[in-house]
Amino acid sequence: MGRQTLAFLAQLDAACHACDDLAHDIEELFFQHPDAEIITSFPGLATLTSARILAEIGDDRSRFGRAGDLKAYAEARQ
Repeated sequence: MGRQTLAFLAQLDAACHACDDLAHDIEELFFQHPDAEIITSFPGLATLTSARILAEIGDDRSRFGRAGDLKAYAEARQ
């Protein structure tokens, strides 16, 4: 039982390190995007949340002509 627990903890530790590495890479790549400063300026959005918002809505500025269009899209996704 002890060996199984140690093996599980080693796997969990590796998964945690992989998540940390992925978060670091996402942050690094996100800040290369021209809209990163705009998106992170929204109240309550941290870097990873901002990257997710960008991934969800895309970076085509003509996609949502009005703020109401983006709001309707967000409400439809809930």
